[in-house]
Amino acid sequence: MFDNLRQQSLENAEEAPNARTLASGSTGKPFLGLTPPQRFLLALMLFLNVTVLGCFALVAFEKIVLPF
Repeated sequence: MFDNLRQQSLENAEEAPNARTLASGSTGKPFLGLTPPQRFLLALMLFLNVTVLGCFALVAFEKIVLPF
């Protein structure tokens, strides 16, 4: 059962695409056509937008009171 295990794993490694290439995302198509820095900026802007709107909702529903 385990006689040719090493040989089979070497053959499978040759057939499979490089795992490092797939992990870096360089071979996949870009998400929404954006580069990684652009995606980071978009995610940061979305995070800040949700944060500001969440704070506004807390003030609007009087869950917190501003000190001024």
